[in-house]
Order: sequence, then C-alpha cells, then structure tokens
Amino acid sequence: MKIAIIAPPWIPIPPPKYGGIELVVYNLVEGLVELGEEVILFGPKDSKVSCKVCPYLESPLYFGLDSPEDEKSFVAELSSKYAYARASYEKVDIIHDHTLYNFATKVPTIHTVHGGATEGAIKECVELAKNPKNHFIAISKRQKELYSMLNPDIKFLDVIPHAVDVKAIGWSKDKEDFFLFVGRASWQKGIDLAVSVANKAKLGLVMAVKMAETYEKEFFKKEIEPLLEKHPKDILLQLYGEVSREFLFGLFRRAKGTLFTSHWEEPFGLVMLESMACGTPVIALKRGAAPEIIIDGKTGILVNTAEEMVEATKRVGILKPEDCRRHAEENFSRQKMAKNYLKAYKKALSLSGAKKAAV
Repeated sequence: MKIAIIAPPWIPIPPPKYGGIELVVYNLVEGLVELGEEVILFGPKDSKVSCKVCPYLESPLYFGLDSPEDEKSFVAELSSKYAYARASYEKVDIIHDHTLYNFATKVPTIHTVHGGATEGAIKECVELAKNPKNHFIAISKRQKELYSMLNPDIKFLDVIPHAVDVKAIGWSKDKEDFFLFVGRASWQKGIDLAVSVANKAKLGLVMAVKMAETYEKEFFKKEIEPLLEKHPKDILLQLYGEVSREFLFGLFRRAKGTLFTSHWEEPFGLVMLESMACGTPVIALKRGAAPEIIIDGKTGILVNTAEEMVEATKRVGILKPEDCRRHAEENFSRQKMAKNYLKAYKKALSLSGAKKAAV
C-alpha cells in the first residue's frame, strides 16, 4: 500500500525537543515502514525518517510554533494544499492527515484528530465529514465521546491510542527521591498544580518546561514563580527548559513518579506513556484519557483533587517499575499502533470503494 502522511510544517520529524504530534508521526512512519509499506512523508525538509520525504520548503529552516498567527495560518494552508496535490500526483492509495485541513480530494483520507473538542475543531470536522472519503480517528475513547456529544454528525472510524518506541527507551528499577513534571508553561498542563502539590507534600521536584512562546513566559512569571518561592528551601527543586529526548528519558528513569496534572480533558498525554516505558509510575488527575492509559493502583494512581494527589505521592513507591514497563510494551508500542492504522486504512479504502481495499 502506498501511504501519504501529512505532518504539520513547524517542527522536523522526529522533533529534536518539543513536539507531541511530530513524535507520533515519526513512530507511525517507522512502524509502517517496518511492516513493509511504502510511505511518503510531507513535512519539514530536515526530517529524518526511513521513507521518502516531500518537504514543504526547499530549506532546512522551519517555522516555529512561536511564529505570528497570520504567518502560521498562511504557511499551514499552503503546505497542506501542496501535500494534497503532490499526494494525488504520486498516486497514493490513501492519505493520512495530521493537520485537520479541508481540501477536496478523490483519495480516501484518514484524519487523526489530535486536539480537544473545541469549537474550531468541531467546525473543521463537520466540514470534512461532508466528503464521504474523509474518515476520522480518535486518539482516546474520551476524546471520541466529547466530540460525539457536541456533534453527533462526526463519525469516527476507530479509536487508536498514541504510542512510543518502547524498545528504544531504557528503563530502571532504581529511583531517586524526586517527582517529575513535563509540559508547557500553561494553565492547561497544570504546572501550577504540580508545584503546589510538591510544596504541600514537601517533595523534591524536577521540571522540564517548554517556555518558547510569549504567553508561556508570561504565565510562568505571573503564576508559577510565586509558587516556586514557597517551595521548602532544603528540598530539591530543579527547572529545565526544553530538553532533548535522551535527557528527558534520563529524568523519567530516575524519578520516583511523574505528576500528570492537566486541568483539562486532555485527549491523550504522551508524557504518561514515556514515563511508564521508563519504569516510572504516574499520578494523574482522573480526567481526559488518563483512565484509559494508567492502570490505577498498578502503573499509577488516579486522583480527583490536589489533596488526593498529595496523599498519592506517599503511596507511589509501592508500585513496581516492571509493571509500568510491561504495560507500555504490551499496549502502547509503535508496532501495535502501526498495525492498528493499517487496519484503519484498509477499512477506509473498503468504505470508499477503492480498488485496493484488499491490499
């Protein structure tokens, strides 16, 4: 099967640091290639994958997420138009779009819905649904439920969880006395809750925080710095910015536990997978996809409030690193994700009446 995969134009595949969608795309591409499929990736020129790359720009430079909104919108639209036109020219069997853009095409198309059920995303999906060759994949049951509740016209072909390259990630049973927070400096990611919990529980806390955009820097200065001042002076407190994947995995392996404190209904959360793959349990708020990813009381602890999270930090040490690792291996490997998407491609081809449905 010949598959075109369309990635956002901002960050190379795989991402050198921050980039959740880009990391998912990378693992999917590599997984499909391992299965013997022919893949064409549409992404930034300096992407490094095991398949053909059709770059949006003939330059190694790429547009960052901190670019002006009007510039981002213009570049995203042009990139997507080019990708769809080129994919048709390449005579691909199916297009797998990770940008949720709407361009008419006769090629059956899978759209992975990465974001939350916002008004804008719902509108895009409703427009896309008018073309019977467009099909949607949810990344969690909770995401599918929220979209369907807001607009029942949005029909999902399947629910396929994200994955990580578990085999390439080392893990450890040996833990140090600190908890880890990884995410953007924003209300949604709950860095304020992570710091507050560490303060109340008198925990060592290490943070790897993305603060590239203006709003992130302003949020951190206004909301987080005052909380950091209240952290016990004699207990470990370390703040990193964006770090490499290798450095981040080192932090995951060493941490006693990871605090996943998203305030909103996060559709997934790769941080939880990466933590468990490294043998580190996750304490998470019981919302979004967290209950689908964590086995409560075995690979992490699900809580409803900040007070419950403080109490959970006292119990997380009894959870076994090998259980966390095994759960990631069995349920969230990139090989499993690639096989699930291949089934979805064949189903979409069949529903679209394509000749290669039986490939």
